[in-house]
Amino acid sequence: MTAPFAEELSQRHHHNVDLQLVYVLKGWFKNEFEGEGVYVMRAGSCWLQPPCIRHTVLGWSDDCELLEIIMPAEHETVNEP
Repeated sequence: MTAPFAEELSQRHHHNVDLQLVYVLKGWFKNEFEGEGVYVMRAGSCWLQPPCIRHTVLGWSDDCELLEIIMPAEHETVNEP
């Protein structure tokens, strides 16, 4: 998270990955996952994001730091219409 969150950064999308594990090191991060709802993850939260799940980033704190383990590292992000 290198910039403050702005609405124009938020677009429904999915990642063509086999594995995506996210750990919040600092601050908070807010996502909406298709079929699952809205979640705010805070420092210490960890989640395994299902492959290709559609989601929308709704916000993050100015001090947010995430650790993401994604396989494959080089992957496509597909914006939804």
